[in-house]
Amino acid sequence: MELKIMITEYEIRERIKTLAEEISEEFYGEKITAVCLLKGAFIFTADLIRELKTEVEIEFMRIKSYKGTEKGEDKLIYNIETDITEKNVLIVDDILDTGGCLKTAFSILKRKKPAKIKTCVLLEKERKKSISADFIGFKIPDKFVVGYGLDMSELYRDLPYIAVLGN
Repeated sequence: MELKIMITEYEIRERIKTLAEEISEEFYGEKITAVCLLKGAFIFTADLIRELKTEVEIEFMRIKSYKGTEKGEDKLIYNIETDITEKNVLIVDDILDTGGCLKTAFSILKRKKPAKIKTCVLLEKERKKSISADFIGFKIPDKFVVGYGLDMSELYRDLPYIAVLGN
């Protein structure tokens, strides 16, 4: 498979710094519980929380929706362990595609009665979605991308950039 770089490592690093500033302002002075949606958002979440200017707790949630390049049903695989009642929550996801995963995570976490709940995605595809994100790293065309945590059949997550997968 041929990879064509869409967003460079440098562009990602710089955008994360400004995203962290925006998020820190939104939650200024208040602790955040960052909920990383596994597996795709683990690299993004790690880099993002290191740039935040406030206290951060980390939690993990996994909602599986893809099998290879095919979108399937959104299914909760792993839920958070921490009580988030009256806490400020930031859901961090790798990509806002159809919105199914983010919407599922938001719905599950909202029932746990957090004080505030916001969403952050590294990438947002230009297409119709069932939910919008509060913080967006990059808007991209509706193409299948890999790298920086995003995969195709568990491959390419380790790439330091975002690339379009092609032949």
